[in-house]
Amino acid sequence: MEVYEVMPGILIANDLCVVDESEGMVAIADLHIGMESALEKEGILIPRMQTATMRNSLIRIIDKYAPEKILVVGDLKHEFSKNLEQEWNEVRSMLSLLREHSDVILIKGNHDNYLKAIASKMGIEVVDIFSTKRITFAHGHIAIDRRPLMIGHEHPSVKLLDRVGAAIKLPCFVFLRKERVIVLPAFSPLAMGVDIARAGPSECLSPILQKADLNKAEVFACSEVGLLKLGKIEAIRSLSE
Repeated sequence: MEVYEVMPGILIANDLCVVDESEGMVAIADLHIGMESALEKEGILIPRMQTATMRNSLIRIIDKYAPEKILVVGDLKHEFSKNLEQEWNEVRSMLSLLREHSDVILIKGNHDNYLKAIASKMGIEVVDIFSTKRITFAHGHIAIDRRPLMIGHEHPSVKLLDRVGAAIKLPCFVFLRKERVIVLPAFSPLAMGVDIARAGPSECLSPILQKADLNKAEVFACSEVGLLKLGKIEAIRSLSE
């Protein structure tokens, strides 16, 4: 399947995005533009292909869903301390692409300390929280009591094993149905985080997930063959034991 309705009018999509049908809005999280430059500073050299890959993915999303609004749920950029040259150029380019097709709303993530310096020059507001009639969006690095809630920050992924032990790691959505919390996968192809099915609460980044019952959380993996409904984390764990 390509989409799954987690609550009325709120769809999670295999395109690493959420579609809010009543708002005509698409939400993505954790692009981490400029990550390659930050890695180069640490002596890790990789091709600067991340932004081009994400641009192509966003063009497909825009063509498929024709959103009136695009919401970035935090960590549009990567570097904490300042705007690196790569970040400045590529963030402006990405925001220009989005603004050509829709209104743009930016939620501040923990990596976005200097994002306002870029966004303000383009007339785009940066907010801490954004709410629609149905759901609240926040990055997820700070505890928040509003529900239903959609967050990023965690970069959830899931590792799947076949019968001979070969593994593939896929970005995934995490749906805590009881708590009414949905976690988006990272949109960045370089930022897949911890295997959520094997992480304990203390290993989670978000204080919201640190207090949640992850065993009952439902996992939806994004793959080349579509959105995979994998069931609850407790069941995924039992398969690997």
